[in-house]
Amino acid sequence: MKSDRTFLLLSASLLMFVLSLFLPLVSVHTYCENRRVAAVFGVVSSAVFVFLFRGQAASTARKVASGLGMTLCVLAVAVNAAFILYATHLCRHMFDQLR
Repeated sequence: MKSDRTFLLLSASLLMFVLSLFLPLVSVHTYCENRRVAAVFGVVSSAVFVFLFRGQAASTARKVASGLGMTLCVLAVAVNAAFILYATHLCRHMFDQLR
């Protein structure tokens, strides 16, 4: 029987969500540089989502944990995409001011 890693993936999705939320807060003067970090967080969250989606949860508690983990992954991707869009707009505006 295959081992079920639902709770491990749930903790990974929770970590990615928290890191995604704190990235804009720690990016006070480094929005342009931290777009790549946000992209990496988005890719990792997407990979965790795929692992949770493909996994076969055995019990009801594990199915709920899997659903919660997938929700956190989707939210993390949304937060990272919003950060990338905002930072891109801000960087373009800052470089327009230099011209």
